[in-house]
Amino acid sequence: EREEQREIMREREELKAATKAKKDEGREAKQKAKEEAERLKREAEEKARQEEYDKWKDMFTVDDEGTDQVEATAEDQGLLKTFVDYIKQHKVVVLEDLAAAFELRVQDVISRVQGLEAMGYITGVVDDRGKFIFVSVEEMDAVAAFIHKRGRISISALAAESNKLIDLNSKHVEPVDDDDDMDIAPAGERVEPSNMAA
Repeated sequence: EREEQREIMREREELKAATKAKKDEGREAKQKAKEEAERLKREAEEKARQEEYDKWKDMFTVDDEGTDQVEATAEDQGLLKTFVDYIKQHKVVVLEDLAAAFELRVQDVISRVQGLEAMGYITGVVDDRGKFIFVSVEEMDAVAAFIHKRGRISISALAAESNKLIDLNSKHVEPVDDDDDMDIAPAGERVEPSNMAA
């Protein structure tokens, strides 16, 4: 009988070991399946990110790279001065004509005019017909003085007085010598040459 009990115990032990081994194999298989599913998910996400990146990358192009920074800056300063002088000289400028004169797109001209106004190099207004009307600081001061002097006024009275105070005729502006080293100043200011010989 003892041998029978030992045999039964051994069979139970073997059965327990086999059951445990099957459970362990099942857990390992589930773990492997889970890891494989996570790996596939990561690969799919990475592929989707790469496709999105490629789609956006194709939307952007680099046309030119700057290499001659000093030359470009000097040329831009000269072009800026010419651009500002052109507007001041003509007083009333059709933006399309200004774009044609400087070989720019109209949208670029509008952006430049707005930028120059924001920086204080020029002052004026853009009307509804696509014209920029240059108004000097002195002319604006004269209109402001009129409004302060009269107080409350009608728009028609303001328009009539503005037509007297603001000269819309083209002016002849003397070109500044390049040797003069005149820096560009915001409207109404004059910047003296910075490198004057002593």
